[in-house]
Amino acid sequence: MTLQDSSGGRGLDGVGSRLAVLVVALLAVDAAWNVLFNTLLVRSGLAARMQVVYDLTLPLTTLGAVGGLVAAGVAGVAVLAAMARVFAPDTDALGGGETPVETVFAYGRAIVVAVVGVVAAGIGLAALVVPGLVVLVHLPLVFVAVATDGESIATAVDRTWTRARGNRARIAAIALAVVAVPLALVVVATLTALLSPAVELAVGVVVTAAAATAGVAAFTGIADSLDDTSTGSSRTDRVNPTASGRL
Repeated sequence: MTLQDSSGGRGLDGVGSRLAVLVVALLAVDAAWNVLFNTLLVRSGLAARMQVVYDLTLPLTTLGAVGGLVAAGVAGVAVLAAMARVFAPDTDALGGGETPVETVFAYGRAIVVAVVGVVAAGIGLAALVVPGLVVLVHLPLVFVAVATDGESIATAVDRTWTRARGNRARIAAIALAVVAVPLALVVVATLTALLSPAVELAVGVVVTAAAATAGVAAFTGIADSLDDTSTGSSRTDRVNPTASGRL
C-alpha cells in the first residue's frame, strides 16, 4: 500500500507529520482514560472492596469520572478513525477531497460502529462465545470501511463480510496480536510491584498506543488489499457521496 495521494499532495512527510500528531493525541487520550478509570474505581468504592490502591486519580465525583470516560472513549475512537484515514491511500484525516459534512459523517459512523461493535462483541462473548468472536474479527474492517470509504454502516458490514471470505484467519491473527500485547503488559504489571504507578501508567500507555497504531495500519492495509482483489470492485473513488449522509 502506498502512502501518497497525488490529488491531495500528501507525500510521506505529510503522512508522517499527521501520524505523529495523532500518536501524541492517542497517548494523551489513553493516559486520561486510564486515570479516569482509576478515579471511577476509587470513587465508586470498587477499589476498596477489591483492596486495591490507585494513586493516580483525579478530583472528580463518580458521575464526573463516568462522563470523562465517555468523552475520552469517543476521543480515542475519533483518533483511531483519523489514523485509518491517514494510512488509507485516498483519504485525509481532515477531509481532503470531502465536504465538511461528509467528514463529520465519516467520523460519526466510525464512533457508532466502535460503540455498537464493542457492545455486540461483549454480549456475544458472554452468551455463546462464537458470535462475539465473529464480531471481533470483522469489526476492525467495518470500522476502517466507514472511516475511509464513505460507506453507510449497513453497506460496510455487507461488503466486509463478503470481502473477508478466505482471509478471516489472517484477520483474526492480527486482531489477536493487537489485543495480546497490551493484555500481556497488564498481566505483568499486576504480578510485579517493581514499577511506580506513574511509570506503570506511562509504559502501559506507550505499549497500548503502539499496538493500536500498528493495528490500524495493518487493518487499513488489509482493507486496501481486499478492495484490490475483490471481483468487480473498483477503488478509483473510495468516497461515495451518496452514502455520506447515511448512518
